[in-house]
Amino acid sequence: MAFEHASFIKSPYPFQKEYTKQDPAPLYRKVFQISGRILSAQASVCGLGYGYWWLNERAVSEDLFTSAVSDYRKTLWYHTYDVTHLLQTGTNVVAAMLGNGFYNESLDSPWNLKDASWRDQPKLIFELRVETDQGPLVIGSDDSWKCTNQGPVYYHQLHNGEYYDSRRYIPGWNGAAFDDSQWPSAVLDPTPPAGVLRPCLCEPIREMAAFPAKSVVRTPRGTWLFDIGQNISGYVRLLISQDRGDEIVIRYAEQIKEDLSLEHNHMDEFYPTSEFETDRFICSGREESWSPKFAYHGFRYVELEGVRGTPGREMVTGIFVHQAIREISGFRCSDERLNQLDRLGRISTYSNLFYMPTDCPTREKLGWTNDAQASANQMLMNFDIEKLFEKWMTDIIDSIGEDHSLPGIVPTSGWGYGCGPVADGILFELPWKVWVFTGNRGPLDQAYPHFRPYLEYLLSHCGGEEFHGYSSTDGFPGLGLGDWAGPFPDMGNGPTPVWFVGTAFYLHLCEIAEKAARLEQDPEGEAYFSEKYRQMREKFLNKVLTPEGRCVIHEQTAVALLIDFRLYDRLEPLKDQLVQTVEEHDCHHYCGMVGLRHLYYALDACGRQDLCLKIITAKGYPGYMEWLEQDATTLWETWQPYNSKNHHMYSDVLFWLIKSLAGISPDFEQPGFRHIEITPYIAEELTWCEAWRQTASGRLHCRWEREGKKADLYLTVPEGIAAKVVLSNASFTDGASCREVQPGRHHFALQTV
Repeated sequence: MAFEHASFIKSPYPFQKEYTKQDPAPLYRKVFQISGRILSAQASVCGLGYGYWWLNERAVSEDLFTSAVSDYRKTLWYHTYDVTHLLQTGTNVVAAMLGNGFYNESLDSPWNLKDASWRDQPKLIFELRVETDQGPLVIGSDDSWKCTNQGPVYYHQLHNGEYYDSRRYIPGWNGAAFDDSQWPSAVLDPTPPAGVLRPCLCEPIREMAAFPAKSVVRTPRGTWLFDIGQNISGYVRLLISQDRGDEIVIRYAEQIKEDLSLEHNHMDEFYPTSEFETDRFICSGREESWSPKFAYHGFRYVELEGVRGTPGREMVTGIFVHQAIREISGFRCSDERLNQLDRLGRISTYSNLFYMPTDCPTREKLGWTNDAQASANQMLMNFDIEKLFEKWMTDIIDSIGEDHSLPGIVPTSGWGYGCGPVADGILFELPWKVWVFTGNRGPLDQAYPHFRPYLEYLLSHCGGEEFHGYSSTDGFPGLGLGDWAGPFPDMGNGPTPVWFVGTAFYLHLCEIAEKAARLEQDPEGEAYFSEKYRQMREKFLNKVLTPEGRCVIHEQTAVALLIDFRLYDRLEPLKDQLVQTVEEHDCHHYCGMVGLRHLYYALDACGRQDLCLKIITAKGYPGYMEWLEQDATTLWETWQPYNSKNHHMYSDVLFWLIKSLAGISPDFEQPGFRHIEITPYIAEELTWCEAWRQTASGRLHCRWEREGKKADLYLTVPEGIAAKVVLSNASFTDGASCREVQPGRHHFALQTV
């Protein structure tokens, strides 16, 4: 049993609950002896909020920002490492540096993290189990450990930055020879965290890439501005050699203004009491290389204040930090703009993988569920993200309120309940899609018992009741967010009503719940969800469809939801209406984050992939191509020219490129890529297109090349996969549009329509 011989410990210094710029990161150490020959050793540790660990002056791992964020009242994630190679017979020392992280935020912000009930000074629980030829040895954290707050990190808050005084560095502090007799003892935590200790099995956060500065210029204010050429999540690697006591102020930003000042797009206004995206480094007089340990930022530009002389570009390197999750798919085509869009979306996703899918690495660093719900297909197609989603699914379950509501951010300290199914649907969609893409039913089994209580909660907010500023109409769910962040005068209030969006999502979630009940062999649940779906669908269609079968709300989002969720009796009237709503906006989208991820698939269902491609490549506002023309290197939060410039919310287009243009997608009825339909769209605008996806059976690859009305299709289907080619705007030479394909390599000559 983990931590059977260990206790949570913390520093003996008073806890400072209110915000202060003297907020040091404590250092801990413990000397111990090992007799006999070491056979194996394993260390388990949970540090709150974040911690770093050493054995005999060597880092236990390269992991960053552990332990993983959570609702610390429910779950405490711990990590386990093989440390056999770090120990020696005789004297050893374990050392730690702890920081506030998500656990102890003192900043004022709209999300009320400073009011979290769990807040306290950083603490840890550590257990080392050693097997020797003389028997086992266990070293646990207790009040025999020593602690000091006189280390070099004298201020740190995750959401703004870290201040480091190199003059305070203590040589050899994490080594066995160091004299710690003047350090006070750590104290046993009298009110240890209430959460259950659980092993964190997903990939760690690591330094994943380095971006050397491409340029450095002097600003009118006398500071130096470095451009690394790519918007990323992470921090700088500062190479500095200046006089002892010199302070270097390091400011980060995603954009700059014409006068070379930093453009924060009003995001800094969310943290009025602190310096936004700022680190500080006080020099020791030595040449030093430094990066923060307890803060990360979203940035492309770095401004340095306090530099003597003219710096070279080597002074600043941007370090890309994110979850060490591998890519498992690729996309390329003859239109370099689409390739660039694919790259932007992948970097935006990576920039927001920090033990949860965050919204942005700048302003919030929070696990917004509506963003993740919008991007789940893309993430599961492009990344080996299954373990991270399993971890986050536990956090989602932990967040469910006593009334069965969910918050818009997970984890939360209590803020964000009442966002409605646009966000809460993550409880249904995430485990269902993990099942579809991977065949892993664990998250679905975990979530299923909460499906019915949540849907009943959602139904309890119908009938004209006002809730969180929104109202529902005629007994339809009208709770929470609607078609958020569209190109509307008020981006939070789209022209498709909240009750329409909420009801469409309610029906969609009922459908997922019914399928899950079938998998769970729960016939009573299956019948319940089926009946609820039938009742609401009949009532909804009676309200929203004209006798001619058109939607009474003539908006892209409304019509797209009816089509993509198959909430219709006749497709043709809605197909004509959807095309009309697109053409009325000159083949630009006029919808928010909800509508956009359903618009493309609704057009697919209508056989109008050509319109999808026109929308994606349309020039001007609002559109992806406008972002590219404005030198975007990641996807933005909004079409309007403000807010975050590194969001994954609109990245579902990457899934469309692989699924609908290249033709690779999972079968939503047969999980884990055991069966697939290859459905390429041979676009007139392209001369070639290809994609690949790694599956449990091997790499699946599809490429098509077009010349005039003729095309060639090349497939590689791994053993163990049953595949079918289904063509929408082309045919095989025998005139057929559908063909079963055996494993192996294939080449088919096609004739386009």
